[in-house]
Amino acid sequence: MSWHWLEVGSYIAVTSFLVLTAVVTISFHHVPSLSKWLPESCVLIILGLAIGQFLKLLDALPIDPIANAEQMVTNDSTNCTAEPAEKYPFLAFTPRLFFYVLLPPVILESSYTLYDSDFASNIGTIMLYAVVGTVINTFAIGPALYALYHMGAMGDGVLLVNHNSTYTLTILDALIFSALISAVDPVAVLAIFNETHIDRILYFLVFGESLFNDAVTVGIYHTLLEFAEAAEPVGAGKVCLALLNLVAIGVVGLLIGIVFGLVAALLTKTTKHVRVFEPLLILGIAYLAYMSAELFAFSGIISIIGCGLVQSHYAMRNVSRKSKTTVKYFVKMSSAISEAIIFLFLGLAFFMERHVLHTGFIAWTLVLCLVCRFISVLLLTDLVNSRRVRRISFFEQFIMAYGGLRGAVCFSLSHMLLPDVVKPRELFLTTTLAVIIFTVFVQGITLKPLMNLLNIKRADDSKDRPLIVDISENVATLMLAGMEQVIGITGHFSVFSKLLQWDEKYLKKIFLISEYEPDVLRAFKRHARQLPRIQVDVLQPGAGLGEESVQQGRQIKTMLHNFRPMSFMRHSVDDDTCELEKLDEPAVCFRRQSQIFNARQIHGAWRRQTTRGEWLSS
Repeated sequence: MSWHWLEVGSYIAVTSFLVLTAVVTISFHHVPSLSKWLPESCVLIILGLAIGQFLKLLDALPIDPIANAEQMVTNDSTNCTAEPAEKYPFLAFTPRLFFYVLLPPVILESSYTLYDSDFASNIGTIMLYAVVGTVINTFAIGPALYALYHMGAMGDGVLLVNHNSTYTLTILDALIFSALISAVDPVAVLAIFNETHIDRILYFLVFGESLFNDAVTVGIYHTLLEFAEAAEPVGAGKVCLALLNLVAIGVVGLLIGIVFGLVAALLTKTTKHVRVFEPLLILGIAYLAYMSAELFAFSGIISIIGCGLVQSHYAMRNVSRKSKTTVKYFVKMSSAISEAIIFLFLGLAFFMERHVLHTGFIAWTLVLCLVCRFISVLLLTDLVNSRRVRRISFFEQFIMAYGGLRGAVCFSLSHMLLPDVVKPRELFLTTTLAVIIFTVFVQGITLKPLMNLLNIKRADDSKDRPLIVDISENVATLMLAGMEQVIGITGHFSVFSKLLQWDEKYLKKIFLISEYEPDVLRAFKRHARQLPRIQVDVLQPGAGLGEESVQQGRQIKTMLHNFRPMSFMRHSVDDDTCELEKLDEPAVCFRRQSQIFNARQIHGAWRRQTTRGEWLSS
């Protein structure tokens, strides 16, 4: 018997690491007393710390070549993701591993979750928080740190670059750090908010903002790094070009994702006789969308979000139910294991990196991150509440600001810094880890008790949404769009109605199979599968029912087959939290007020009762 560790050792190490991650996660959920108070992400970081300490005792920690400035001189200056020394096969956390392997499954699973009417109706507010809020935080934290440093509020007159040299903070380095520390991590937010079962609208506001926030943050970060590498004065012309570049990064990335999503829809139209390849096409094309955007320096995050939304609208309707189930659970599994590995690596990072501890800089960074986020959320919410029908309460604003958790995104961005470009790299890296630990442990642990204390609305855990809810929402959307056209208003419902008509008339004929089923009919079949006895009693005679009941059941079935959904974005039948009685009130209100008020007043009254969106039509 021979020993083949050199050939298979690295594969055993990686597989064992994955299995250990799954075992720890499963064990955590089998201890209710622990999972009730401590988030899963905290347990994984603690485990990462334990593994790091064990590897340190064995002298088997991977080496970070970026921290060694002398080694970087011999490397390509643009290669900021060099792998650890090969003498240790144990997998090390690098920006390449995070952005190209671990992050895509998380974002893809999130994009499928975003295919929901609650997200579509709040997209304007989400983008305002993600774009304007990120800019406010970046250009408030950086100058504030720079001013506090030169005022002597941090204690020392100089900052340590490493243990042998000192450095005076510049405004550009402060802005680079503020850009990376402003990245609200979707992985950390998803891990915490999934455990709290927060209200769906508030969930989409926070989670959607964290997704798009990363795209904006990465763009600003790379732009500032280019200014630092150029080592030239930054004029107004360069600033304008940088702004145009940021817009292009997001818009072109979205277009790339949409194109790949449409390609997936066309390909899945031809897989009727080879269903086994449907999951591969959907998942592979989504990953290609991400990597293609990254290849040309556009936003891979925006690209895979656009691809996932388009796939949900077209490709998912072309594939079989088994293929859809396969995609759903494979993506969920990949996302869950990626999140767990990310938090484990964050714990390992305390032992893998060289650290420079400056308590004054860390303390002021924590204070400014909290203060600037609260200020930006409160200011922007005051602005959007003037145009929202469903206003964001003060307590919800507090949860949105307090839930701005940092995680692997800002750590990866700090890890990518080159010592010869940004001299206080090790200081920024240590401060970033301190902010991550504070937000995940302190804010993450206290978030659930605060939600209970502030009486924040929770999502309904029941997945049995009445079928009448879907029908009522579609009818209400059609009626409100018609009212807007009669009144002469170009509002939210009329715009979506026109987009829907264009989609039904042209796009679905191109990208969907001819025998696709409308969403309401799919919902009817899902309810029928859950209640097979009721379906038989209503649609077939002989179960003790009269002929009149049987005839009514057949008429309902015929109506559902001829019905077409009127909402532009599909409502999630499984996860929506609307209550039936809230949708009964508009119809009653309309019948009662139609005898007294004109069409404009009826439209306003009905809309206030029905919509959960943000746009006012009048």
